[in-house]
Amino acid sequence: MWQKIKTYFIAHVVGLALVLGGWYLSIMNTSADRWQAVKFLSGANLVGLIMILIGAYFPEIWIAIKNRGQKS
Repeated sequence: MWQKIKTYFIAHVVGLALVLGGWYLSIMNTSADRWQAVKFLSGANLVGLIMILIGAYFPEIWIAIKNRGQKS
């Protein structure tokens, strides 16, 4: 039981970290473009979007792989 809770919790924490990291990266790049400051990372909006998409689907994919072959 604890193993299942730990698997779900870790998967969702990693997914949340990816979503928040992608969001932060996109926001930082937009503010750097707007105020003509030094660019934080070239193409950061695209990288941020990819991080958000991976973070959104990562937990369910991880859990499905972990539960593959197990019966409820």
